Amino acid sequence: MKQKLFTIPCILLLAITLIIASCSKEGPAGATGPAGTQGATGAAGASGATGATGSTGTANVIYSDWLDVKYEPADVDTTAWIAEIAAPKLVDSILNKGAIKVYFNAGSDSANSQVVVTLPIYDPFLLVAIINPYFTSQSITLISTGDVSSFTLRTYHHFQYRYVLIPGGVKAGRGIKTINWNDYKQVKAYLGLKD
Repeated sequence: MKQKLFTIPCILLLAITLIIASCSKEGPAGATGPAGTQGATGAAGASGATGATGSTGTANVIYSDWLDVKYEPADVDTTAWIAEIAAPKLVDSILNKGAIKVYFNAGSDSANSQVVVTLPIYDPFLLVAIINPYFTSQSITLISTGDVSSFTLRTYHHFQYRYVLIPGGVKAGRGIKTINWNDYKQVKAYLGLKD
C-alpha cells in the first residue's frame, strides 16, 4: 500500500506537468470576426487664418508702352497708308482664343492733352482718317486713309499707339471683373497702366 500512495502523487504530478506543457499561446488562427460599427465623427479642427487679398488678376495680360509708329504710302496715289507694330508676344493661342486691343492717342503724351480712342476708328471730326488694325503672329498692321504717323512737337509725342493682348485662358463668370475694353480709362485703371 505504501507503493500505491507514492504512485498517486507521481501520477498527479505527471498529469499536471502534461496539462501545463500542452497549453500554449500559439495555435492556429481563428476566423476573422465581423467589422465593427464606425465611430462618431470627431470635432472639426480650428480654421486657419485668412490670407491677404491677392492683386487683380491681370498677370497674363500683356501690354506695350506708348509707341511711335511711322506710316508709309501703301500705293502710288497715297490713298492708303500702312504701318507695322512688332508684337513679339502675339502668338497663335491669343489670335485663336484671346482678344487684342489697339489704342490710339490722338492727342499727346502731355498729362492734359490725351485723347485716347480704340481702333478701328472712323471719326471725321477727330482726325479725318479711318484706321483699321489687322493681326498676324507677332505683328499688328495698321491701314489708314491718311498719314497718322507719330511725331514730336515741343518735346511732346503726338499720335502714339499702344496694344493690349488678352490671353483666352480664363472663362468669364463668377469672380471675373467685367470691364469695357473699348473704354481706355477703365482698361488703364484695371491694368494699372502708366502713361
